Amino acid sequence: MKKRNKIIAVTAGALILAGTLTGCSYDDDATNAYDNRQVLQKETTLTNSIALENLKEKRDRENDPNKVRYIYLMSFGEIIGYYVSQGNITSNASQMAPEQEIVRRTSTSDALVVDGASDDGTYGAGDPGIFFFTADGTMVVTSLDYIQSDQPLAIDVPRLGGTE
Repeated sequence: MKKRNKIIAVTAGALILAGTLTGCSYDDDATNAYDNRQVLQKETTLTNSIALENLKEKRDRENDPNKVRYIYLMSFGEIIGYYVSQGNITSNASQMAPEQEIVRRTSTSDALVVDGASDDGTYGAGDPGIFFFTADGTMVVTSLDYIQSDQPLAIDVPRLGGTE
């Protein structure tokens, strides 16, 4: 009986070890998916894409801190007025630190992802909407719908504040 139990135990151990050595881990799957995506991206990258040129131009305009913008605020589908801003508008949900933190457990190599604190030290969803600075440095925060333009639009609405 003892010999039979030893054979079963050794066989089971060998099967577990073989399964562990040949099995894919999450990291291997993620690496393979990343590598496959890189190959596909190189195969489908366009050398002359209008959409890519548009995105680059948008990025360049948004990253210009001296760029003047016109923010038209809307309420119930009607434009109620506009601001002249300098620089880009920013989502209130944006923050400088990562939104999540990876915590490693000491007993295993598993990682646990937890919500991190916002920039102000609080937890939970941030305020909705956007914020921006007018040309005279006034910060405006709103959750109204808006239209942003880098040139004035031909809309007859009152100017809400800031200097040009």
